[in-house]
Amino acid sequence: MPAHNDNFPWMSYYRNYKFFEQRMNEHSKVSLCEQLDEGLYNIELNNGNTLKVFICECYSFGTAEYVESCENYGAIDAVVISSNWCSYALELKRDCMADKVGIFDVRGFMAAINRNEYWSYITEYEKDKFKEYGW
Repeated sequence: MPAHNDNFPWMSYYRNYKFFEQRMNEHSKVSLCEQLDEGLYNIELNNGNTLKVFICECYSFGTAEYVESCENYGAIDAVVISSNWCSYALELKRDCMADKVGIFDVRGFMAAINRNEYWSYITEYEKDKFKEYGW
């Protein structure tokens, strides 16, 4: 369910991603942050890997939104929810992790790209929930 915009790619309220871009340009593991399309970025890491990242502001990002994102942009390596009042489904995060795709908020993505297996990064809250759900 989009937060501000009913049309894909569910742009941020201010129709830009300056906060995300600034965080990426300041991150010690990022060598290049390149916008490819609305809400779509290549994030080149210092280790030589390049991640295709979809940034969106979606009230509740779930499987349907993920499928629509991939239909519009092809395979992606990570989804970053750019709003503090929006979130993603934990079931989607679990399912995407199995496919080596990360689902994060901005803070989680910044932490995740410090790891080789970035897609496997989960917060303490997520660890507790995964355990509670028997995952």
